[in-house]
Amino acid sequence: MNILVLGGGSFGTAIANELSVNTENNVVLFSRSQKKVDEINSFHTNKSYFPNKHLTKFLSATSDKNEIKKADVVFIALPSNVIIERFLVLQSYFNEEALFVNLSKGLFPEGLTIVESIQKKLGIMNIVTLKGPSFAVEVMEHADTLLTLGYSTHQQYEIINKIIKNTSLHIDCTTDIRGVEVLSVLKNIYALVLGVVDAKYNSPNTRFMILTKAFSETRMLLKSLGGADDTLFLSCGFGDLCMTSLNDLSRNRTLGLLIGKGFFSSEYKSNSVILEGLNAVNLVHSLPLDHIVDNLPLLNKLHSFFDSKATIFSLEFDKLIDIKFKTVLTYGTFDLLHYGHLEILKRASLLGDKLIVGISTDKFNELKGKKCVLPYKKRKQLLESLDYVDKVIPEDNWDQKETDIKDNNVDVFVMGNDWDGKFDDLNKYCKVIYFPRTKGISTTKLKAILKED
Repeated sequence: MNILVLGGGSFGTAIANELSVNTENNVVLFSRSQKKVDEINSFHTNKSYFPNKHLTKFLSATSDKNEIKKADVVFIALPSNVIIERFLVLQSYFNEEALFVNLSKGLFPEGLTIVESIQKKLGIMNIVTLKGPSFAVEVMEHADTLLTLGYSTHQQYEIINKIIKNTSLHIDCTTDIRGVEVLSVLKNIYALVLGVVDAKYNSPNTRFMILTKAFSETRMLLKSLGGADDTLFLSCGFGDLCMTSLNDLSRNRTLGLLIGKGFFSSEYKSNSVILEGLNAVNLVHSLPLDHIVDNLPLLNKLHSFFDSKATIFSLEFDKLIDIKFKTVLTYGTFDLLHYGHLEILKRASLLGDKLIVGISTDKFNELKGKKCVLPYKKRKQLLESLDYVDKVIPEDNWDQKETDIKDNNVDVFVMGNDWDGKFDDLNKYCKVIYFPRTKGISTTKLKAILKED
């Protein structure tokens, strides 16, 4: 299989070198630097990044754009801020059938991942992502490495599986491409925090207290930004967060160590490593996180630190621990489950850690004069199958909400804004929120359409 790696930096070189171990792969490293190309082809080295390492004899390099046309698979190992620009220059040379594999990490200002940006701006749809705990120097030493493949089709999975055969690379998999991409950015943020904590306190107890809180914040952000909960427990999640946060080979952890020791200069904008962490913090903090922002003390603290250009970073541990587990409660009939229901349930779930849904029983619907297509048991089954929903309870009457709130220690009560103001009396027990309904969709409208048919 013909493989092209775009980018002759440390990770691009390491991945290209490892893939060339599989002699069924014809691996070519593409670089704009003819000097680097000549060095790789003549001496099997890339001393700019690996001064003491030799590359395999099976790896070659090129600066000839025409070589790009031969690639069946293109690995992207470019700085995130230049990917779109470089792709626009090279796009006419890509094989239309080629599979693209994103190794780069980053988010664009509008919240798009690199994969989404390539799809949207360049129309390249056959693309996967590959992320996980992997230092380039370790990959160069052929250390066994587990990466997460975010993919769309079984064919994509089969191609990647074939490529990594007989190498030290291994994969776990998910179809949650966005989640994999988002996690690769979030872990750098919390690596900064863990670096600070280790430098300031040098305490295993404190370190793992903060790591636990970092993991919790990462989970909330992942859900809020459109990723799946389960992705957090793959190599790209738990594995990468721990490695990046706790190993001194991590650049962002190292930056945190410098901050914690008081060696941080306000002239950070001149440092590309610092910029990487700074940009991740500022970008994530700028995204619409209103519903969970109060539950992100580590992110908020880091953002305010950079924003003020301070030199001393401190954490108030009591405030970190004061954040309690939150339970959210909502009600509805949920007949003919549609995307409007899914939207309101997803938004409700992001307000806390546990979502309880009360659904009207058949007997209660009769009292309300409502006729359902699906019986209570079926509607309950559908809701219980959703990732957003943790518990389903029956709604038998209008007056049970106060009791349900007290019995379940509910913190947030959510209803659609067609009930605006009607449950304000419940504010004495918990926070009451009214969500706007999803425009253009309703159960009544669906029933009318079905009746016409």
